Amino acid sequence: MITDVRSSYNSYSSMFNTTGNAAAPEPPVGPAEPSAPRTLPTNPNGMGRDEFLKMLVAQMKNQDPLNPMDGKDMAAQLAQFSTVEQLISMNKSLEEQKSAATEMKDAILSLEQTQNERADELAQLIEGQMAMATVGKTGVTPGNNAWVDKEGNGTLVVDAGSLSGTGRITMINSKGEAVGQAIVGAVKPGQASFNVGDYEFEPPLEPGQYTYKFDVAKDGGLFQSATTYTAGRITGMKYENGNPILIIGDSLAVPMSQLTQIRA
Repeated sequence: MITDVRSSYNSYSSMFNTTGNAAAPEPPVGPAEPSAPRTLPTNPNGMGRDEFLKMLVAQMKNQDPLNPMDGKDMAAQLAQFSTVEQLISMNKSLEEQKSAATEMKDAILSLEQTQNERADELAQLIEGQMAMATVGKTGVTPGNNAWVDKEGNGTLVVDAGSLSGTGRITMINSKGEAVGQAIVGAVKPGQASFNVGDYEFEPPLEPGQYTYKFDVAKDGGLFQSATTYTAGRITGMKYENGNPILIIGDSLAVPMSQLTQIRA
C-alpha cells in the first residue's frame, strides 16, 4: 500500500517538475499593454421607472440571507421609488402643458394676424368711403398750385406765420413765367384764404392751372415769403395699391392722407 502511494506521488511530481529538461517559459519583454477601459451600458434617457424597479428587485433577490436589508433601508428605497414615480408623472404633465401652451400661442398669433388683416380691410373701406364723400368739395394740401375758372375765380390758402402787413400775389404759368401780380390789403398773422377773382391782375388771368407766390411786407419794408398751400375742387378719386387717391382740379393726384383741410 505504501509503495503504491509513493509511486503515484512520483508520477504526479514528474508532471509538474520544472527543473527537468523542459525549458522554463521566458518572461514577457517590454511594458505590458494597458487593458482596455471598462465601459458600462448607459441609458441616454437617464434611469426611468422600470430601470429603478428592476434594480430594486435585483438588490432584494441578491441580499445576504444572514444579513438582510434593514427595514429602514427598504422604506428609504421605496420612498425613492415613489419619488421617481412622481417626478416622471410631473415631467409628463409639464411636457403636456408645454405642448398645450405652444398650441395656444400659435392659435393666438393666427387670430391676431386675422384680426389685423380684417382691421386693415375695414380701415381701407372706411377711408375709401370718406374719399368718395370729398368729391365736389375743396381740398387743401401743401403746395403752390392754383386753378382759375372761367369767371376768374380761384382759391389761394396761405399761412403768413408771424408776418403782417401788405400782401402780394404773383401768378406763374406752366412755363415758369410770372403772368400777373395783385396787391392784397392788410394781411394778418396766421392762415388765411383769398379768392383770385377779388383782385385785379394786369393783364387779366386766363382760365387754367397756375403756380403762385405770396409775399408779405410790413410798413413798406422788404417782401417776405409766406407758406403756400394748394387748394382746389376735388373732381374724382381712384385707388393705387389699395389706397384712395384724390384728383384735384384736372389732373393733380393727391393721397387723401396728405389733405390738411376739406372745405365745402
